[in-house]
Amino acid sequence: MNITRNVVVSGVFFSVAVILLLSTFYTQHKPHKGRFIFVDLGANRADSLETFLKHKGAKFDFDFPRPSWATHDQAEIYLFEANPVFNPALVEAKQKYDELGINVNIYPSTVVDVKDGTRTFYLDNVNTEHDYWGSSTHATHPDAVKSHSNGTEIVAIGISRWLLMNTLPRDFVVVKMDIEGSEFEVIPKMVEMSIWTVLDYLFVEWHGGFIQNDEGFPQTEARVKKAQEVLISKGVQMPSYDSGA
Repeated sequence: MNITRNVVVSGVFFSVAVILLLSTFYTQHKPHKGRFIFVDLGANRADSLETFLKHKGAKFDFDFPRPSWATHDQAEIYLFEANPVFNPALVEAKQKYDELGINVNIYPSTVVDVKDGTRTFYLDNVNTEHDYWGSSTHATHPDAVKSHSNGTEIVAIGISRWLLMNTLPRDFVVVKMDIEGSEFEVIPKMVEMSIWTVLDYLFVEWHGGFIQNDEGFPQTEARVKKAQEVLISKGVQMPSYDSGA
């Protein structure tokens, strides 16, 4: 009788141990509910995408972060670019990576802005060797001036609102921003919109040099520095970033 009881008790303990073991394994290995999202603001001809995916031959090297539960090619990728010159390259990139099973979404001829609408965009048509990197919403950009650009109206997206509408706090969200001076408007707007609720990493390529003589620039610079401090204090990582591209 005692032998039977001991066998039963041992069996119960063994079953409980197995259940606990399986529960622990499932907790540690269950699929993550969040998404890995890379948003490229100022995507050019998808140069940063090549770098993000760690492809050989990319125009520049940079180690973009990723969560422990996803690889770079598992990310949802969103490419925003204002210059219509790059529309064909963005479409080609989307098709290329779609065939490889990589989720690339494009916003061609789209200005990254503080609100939805349209925005005057000044095209650089002189820097052919640097992929017209001086195109900007600022008429005073030296390359726009050299190009005698009169500006063209382009669709604009309020990027802070877009991020809040399309990402969640449980997601791992990485944003790269290379928008030729518009960061001085967009980043304070991010603070106003409490973007830290969804944003993990923000990499900014700063372009203050050509607007430092603009009227009110000291106040503009102070405002963006304060916004940067707020974002960092709220947990947004903002490491130094300079693509050189």
